[in-house]
Amino acid sequence: MTDKKYKELTMSEFTKAAEIYETDHAGVYNMCKKDYPDVLAELEKEPFDDLLDCGCGTAPMLTLLNEKYPEKHYTGIDLTPKMIEVAKAKNMKNVELVVGDCENLPFEENSFDVVICCQSFHHYPNVQDFFNSVYRVLRPGGRLVLRDMTMKTSAVRWLCNNVELPLVNLTGHGDVHVYGKAEVKALCKNAGLNMELFEKRDFCRMHCVARKPKEQSVISLGDVQETALIPLAIKANESRRKSPRIYDAKAVEIISALGIDTDKYDKFASHEGVVARTIMIDRTVSKLLEKHPDAIVVNIGCGFDDRFSRVDNGKAHWYHVDHADSIEVRRKVFEPHERQTLIAGDLFENSWTNGIPNDKVTIIIAEGLLMYFTEDKVKALMEHIHAYFPRGFMLAELMSPIATGNEKMHDTVKNTNARFTFGVKDGRELESYCDGWKLINETSFFAEIKKYSVAGKIGSLLAGKFMNRLAVYKFGDQQ
Repeated sequence: MTDKKYKELTMSEFTKAAEIYETDHAGVYNMCKKDYPDVLAELEKEPFDDLLDCGCGTAPMLTLLNEKYPEKHYTGIDLTPKMIEVAKAKNMKNVELVVGDCENLPFEENSFDVVICCQSFHHYPNVQDFFNSVYRVLRPGGRLVLRDMTMKTSAVRWLCNNVELPLVNLTGHGDVHVYGKAEVKALCKNAGLNMELFEKRDFCRMHCVARKPKEQSVISLGDVQETALIPLAIKANESRRKSPRIYDAKAVEIISALGIDTDKYDKFASHEGVVARTIMIDRTVSKLLEKHPDAIVVNIGCGFDDRFSRVDNGKAHWYHVDHADSIEVRRKVFEPHERQTLIAGDLFENSWTNGIPNDKVTIIIAEGLLMYFTEDKVKALMEHIHAYFPRGFMLAELMSPIATGNEKMHDTVKNTNARFTFGVKDGRELESYCDGWKLINETSFFAEIKKYSVAGKIGSLLAGKFMNRLAVYKFGDQQ
């Protein structure tokens, strides 16, 4: 079928549907209403002034938005003149309605903060032109929020595209193609957009968010420091989910601003591990701050962690320590705070502790860190902590020795040049590194992971002893 024929079928179909599109007799079009809450929730995450609705129909989504945010400016475009005619009859203020082709958006460059498209782009025969056009009209940093149908598996999608849709065309509907994640990602990439989120929600629904980069950003980090992008990407992607288990607004902001393709940093096993350890460490730090409200919190190898925003009690002072290049980037993306201090330093040059008070209980956090050191360096680090801080706690992520040297089998670290060089079978092994240190708790991340999925439960049974775990140590007099 030609492109022209597809568009003729679409216009014919929606000309007939225009008068009933928003009524209780709309039939299959009532399914579109299920998109509205998720689109609204997505838009509430970031401010915007100018929004474009592609394939707006009779403008039901614009009606809702105009009522909720009457001060904003809205534009709707649809291929079918009858749809725009019905939409214009609503006489909405601050709403411009245009008959036009979404494959060639008739607007100036950098015109919109947000473009939304709900249950429309599967009608477009030249869908790459649509994504290219969206990129052109979006402002730098602007978002595309895309809702459409999809299928759970590629096999079902193939049947839909090659059997069902040709039959649908014969009945007068201009449906062209149902897309999967890989296809949408490629379309975004070819257009210059970064796909930040792709989820399958409800029944055969895709929820996708893509962004036009603010600027081309190149991050230069050392091999180990680059691994800080793994939890950053995972926290950002988890935060974008409909029901996030953790929420990290700063991670979303940084990933969006840097325009990083997160695929190589966010794989299933790492995703579940990072979410689990974040929850577990947050919970532990919160409990310690309840008992020691004016404690000193020292986050070594902090990367881009923003635990302060999640668990700070309003009294503790936080010190974030990392290599100079990581701290330089951190200074650019985190707002200064009177109870947060950044320290650029080498953990194996003992001067990194200079200026950190040691007259209170200290909570040391070593998250995603020790496995990249040798045993001698881990001992040296702990000995310095023991010598400088008279009392406190250390929260350390520990790896099994089976994983050391096997970083190329790791689903995300294999995409960096970092190496796993330290692991222990039992957290009690570290007690011997410093006199008076006591392991008070050691918990596999699977204890948290298994709460959320069948895969987590199975993994806990089959590979629990190989999973990283959180070890909590106590040293000195806490009274």
